[in-house]
Formats: sequence, C-alpha cells, structure tokens
Amino acid sequence: MRQIAIIGAGASGLFLSRLLREHPDVEIHIFDRCKQVGTKLRASGGGKANLFNEQITPDCYNHPEFAAQILQKVTPERLRQVFESFGLLMSTDEEGRVYPLSQFSQTAVDVLWEPEAPNIHSNMDYEVKKLTRDGDYWRINDYPIVFNDVVLASGSPANMIPKNRRQYNEYLTSLGIKIHPCVPSLVGFKIKDYPTLLSGCRVKAIASLYQGNRLIHKEFGEITFKDDGISGIVILNLSAYYNRLEEKTDCHISLNFLYHNEILDTKEHLRQHGSLQGVLHPKLNALYERKPFDIKNFDLIIDEPYDLAFAQVCHGGIDVNEVAENLVLKKHPHLFAIGEMLDMDGICGGYNLFFAFASAIIVAGNIIKK
Repeated sequence: MRQIAIIGAGASGLFLSRLLREHPDVEIHIFDRCKQVGTKLRASGGGKANLFNEQITPDCYNHPEFAAQILQKVTPERLRQVFESFGLLMSTDEEGRVYPLSQFSQTAVDVLWEPEAPNIHSNMDYEVKKLTRDGDYWRINDYPIVFNDVVLASGSPANMIPKNRRQYNEYLTSLGIKIHPCVPSLVGFKIKDYPTLLSGCRVKAIASLYQGNRLIHKEFGEITFKDDGISGIVILNLSAYYNRLEEKTDCHISLNFLYHNEILDTKEHLRQHGSLQGVLHPKLNALYERKPFDIKNFDLIIDEPYDLAFAQVCHGGIDVNEVAENLVLKKHPHLFAIGEMLDMDGICGGYNLFFAFASAIIVAGNIIKK
C-alpha cells in the first residue's frame, strides 16, 4: 500500500485526490491550513466555477514552451472526458469558457471531494511547517506516517490578506530549489493622478498596454473604475502581460471608448450637438467637460498593481526548470509540484484552473504506474 500525501486541498489537490481515490493500492492523506476544502474553487468564475477553456493555447501562459508540454499530455477534450467520468456535466459559453451545468461552483467541489472515502484521510486546519526526507520516504511535521510520494499543491498567497500569507509555504525553503517571489497577477492597477470622478463607472473599451511607445497587448472588454484605479477582466488580462515584462517602468494603458464607431469625428459631433453626452458614459462626459481628452486614446499611467489580497492568481512560484516532464522535482525523487505551486500563470477564462487540473492528471498517472 503506497502512502500518498497531498499538501493542499484546493483545485489541483482535490482533483488529484479524486483521480487517485478509486485505486485500492493507495492511501491518500490531504493536508490544508484551511478549515474547508476548495476555497478558491468555490469563488472562481464569480461563484460558477470556470473550470477550463476549450480554446487553451500555450501563448496565454507566462511560460509558453512549458505550457505546450502540458498540452501535449492533457488537452481540453481529455479534461472534459475526465470530468464527465466523474459524473459532472458541463456547459460552454460563446468564448469557450466551461462551467458546471448547474452554474454553481459547489457542484464541482462536491463531485471532487469525498472525505468519507475509505482511503482518504483528511487533515484540515493543519499547517505544514516541515517537510523532510527519511531514507526513501518523506515526513510531514511529526505526522505518524511516512510517505512514498508527496505532492505539493498548496497554491499561492493570491487573494489572501497580509496576516494570512505570513510564512505561507515556508516549508519549501528547506528544499534547496529556485523559487520566484509571488507577485499579484490577474489584478487591477492603481493609476497615477487618477481622476476620482470616474469612481463607480463601468464602460466597455479597447484597452491597450504600452511600455513607452511599444504595444505589449490589447484587448476589448469592460473596464471598472474604482476609487484609485481600474479593474475588470480585460484589465486583469493586461496585468498578466505586464508581469511578463523584465522591467516594468514607463507603462501605461490607453482606452479607446469609440470601439463601436472608429470613424466618428468628435469635433464635428461637438459642433452639431454641443457635447458628448450621447457618446460617453455620464461620468466620462462630466470629466471631458472639465478637461477634454482624446476619447480614442484616454491615457492612464500605471502606478502599481493592487495588492495580492485582490489578485486571482500569482506570478511566481517554483521555477518550471526545477521539475521534470512528469512534474517530479529533479532534486527530490517522489516529490511533485502541481497547479499554482509552479511559476505558471495564464489569462482569465479558465486557463489557470486548466493548468491545475492538467498537472494533477499528469502526476496521478505517474503515481498510478508505480
């Protein structure tokens, strides 16, 4: 009987436990510092659980070559088949985002988690502080059992308030592996000299991220103006590309509010109608009347991303070069890393949960072979 430890009861850890629990030759021990499983999974997709995307491509991740290796092993089609084998039915929207048919994230958690399964041992409200090698086995803290395989699935400090992320994943420091600092990704931006008049405004626009005069990425979507900055899915995606820049100086975002009518002559419209109140959101129009601006190129200078507490995922984690193709750590046999433990982050729309589930499939296959 192989003893398997999964550190983390988030999306990747739960999925891995579901893949393994039907195999009679394994005992699964799950450890998590939270009192309940799947906290972030419950919140994903606005509470609907955007499980993955049918249109996954490597270039939507910060390490495209590594993402391509994963996609060669696990495709969106294969992931759908696995979920369906668990009895979870799904629906897909026009942008390829896949949700439980119930449109309720708890459905996905219920399908994945069965704490009463005979070979599942749940250790919730349990903080892993020490991970040590003991001959051919691994030990966790002073837990009475040694493990054949340990899977690191405790995620990142994204969406955590500062006091909860103190010493988070500190047990990794003894492993002697390269770990990139975690910074917020899929997060909004604070803006320099922000026009607070726009607070509470929501409007669609083409948003373009520039570094100097170089276009980094542009995308169409809804922008949410907050008290001191901007957010919305399109802005979260821009933050993913912002994080991939080696230097983050001289960065700004240009908003084009005339996405629906690029040929509109603003001056002629003003001459005929006296204002832009029939063109712009009322708050944008009020700002324009105070201080006119180019409504095809409304420039906002990035101050900094919002704090990790507001981030959906992190940019950073265990360097992808530290793991082999089967996601075992090269320096530590029988020690695997999946999901947000690795320095892999993608854009919004199911990309990050796809990686969490796909990496779990790869590791489960390796453990089952043993």
